[in-house]
Amino acid sequence: MDMCEKRDISGFALKMIAIITMAIDHIGAIIVENMAAQKQAQALWTLDSWLRGIGRLAFPLFCFFIVEGFHYTHDRRRYAVRLGIFAVISEVPFDLAFNSGPFYIYDNNVMWTLLLGLLAIWALDSLFKKIREKFSGAPAMGLEILSIAAVTLVADLIEEFILNSDYGIGGVVAIMIMYLLGTHRLVGFALAVLWLGLMCGSTEWYAVVDLIPLYFYHGRQGRKMKYFFYIFYPAHLLIIRLIAHFIVPGM
Repeated sequence: MDMCEKRDISGFALKMIAIITMAIDHIGAIIVENMAAQKQAQALWTLDSWLRGIGRLAFPLFCFFIVEGFHYTHDRRRYAVRLGIFAVISEVPFDLAFNSGPFYIYDNNVMWTLLLGLLAIWALDSLFKKIREKFSGAPAMGLEILSIAAVTLVADLIEEFILNSDYGIGGVVAIMIMYLLGTHRLVGFALAVLWLGLMCGSTEWYAVVDLIPLYFYHGRQGRKMKYFFYIFYPAHLLIIRLIAHFIVPGM
């Protein structure tokens, strides 16, 4: 085994980093923030800032795997349907955790953002193929730029008037950036993180730390637990919300 193989990190390991940091983030947002607000304790606010900072590592990795999944799935339609089903399943747990009720249409879970990002890069991929069949050079480049602008506009309208999902159009465009710079994976990831920091707050830039494990990822899938990662999202929200109910007064 050569040195590269010894330092290799699998897709499974990256996904575990994503879900662990996401869970840490949600513990901060659902439990610690509410405790801090009630007790007005600076130590709890400090703890929350650390937990939420660690949590910034999660979303860009999920965006990255949407792009990976788009390229490597055998059935893109089934992939999109699966994301849609779990977006629906996750909505009640998300609303219970963050909106104090089972239904709140003005703030929806991040699975919708990931689904819209997948549909956006699917649309771009189809448009680019059609453009490159008929045009080349500057005309093709111009039409591709127009395609990116059009898909972004449509996605923004869907986010603004229908989905209202976590990370919003900022998250969708982050997925598009990673797709467009797919041959320069680390650069694309870094630019997506930069974009998220500009759109969603500078703490998003903490996710630049993800570049370290991502550097050692060479496409090896690793252990297969596909549905675990889908089920984990709504399940961990319900568990954290249940814990909050017992340890945070009034929740």
